[in-house]
Amino acid sequence: MTIVRTPTEYHAALREIEYLWGSEPDTEEGKRLKEYLAAVDHYERISKVTPDVRAIA
Repeated sequence: MTIVRTPTEYHAALREIEYLWGSEPDTEEGKRLKEYLAAVDHYERISKVTPDVRAIA
């Protein structure tokens, strides 16, 4: 289970998401992507971080 607790972990998770983006859902990479997405979403909600849309574009 992936947990994001600090800004440093948050930015590392965003880099990992970028790396894993496009992975097939039924693969280990796809499962890791899903975990990182959930962890980042949770961190953004509890810390009121504004998502960096530049990282998405």
